[in-house]
Amino acid sequence: MDEKWVLQWFNDVWSKADSSRLQVLASDPFHFHVPGGKSYLLSHKEYLNFITVWGQRFKDVTFRIVDTVKDGNKTVVIYQCHALYCGGWAKIPTKKQKVMMTGMAFFKQQDGKIVDCRLEDSSFDLYQQLTHRLE
Repeated sequence: MDEKWVLQWFNDVWSKADSSRLQVLASDPFHFHVPGGKSYLLSHKEYLNFITVWGQRFKDVTFRIVDTVKDGNKTVVIYQCHALYCGGWAKIPTKKQKVMMTGMAFFKQQDGKIVDCRLEDSSFDLYQQLTHRLE
């Protein structure tokens, strides 16, 4: 599988909760790891529920791939994300505020499908952008 799957993951799965693209790109179920070390074995339906809730909190999402590193069946992607915050995250009130997030996603593939997705993101910085509590 060539690297266009990376763009499809961010632009179709993460930005649009595209179930048909998720079926093509990821095993069902697959492991999803979040910052802080928690790991979940999620079905496509469960993962799309998570992505859909995220999409309600952050609208007009655009991703920019900063760098990609591939080693065998492992791929690391450094990304930037711009979005409009619409409320519902970490009990922060709705502000309709533009935010920028960064992160790294580690993907492990087996038989051409993602079996592991590990996410490390800039939640701390996002919190700062929305609350200005740490200035």
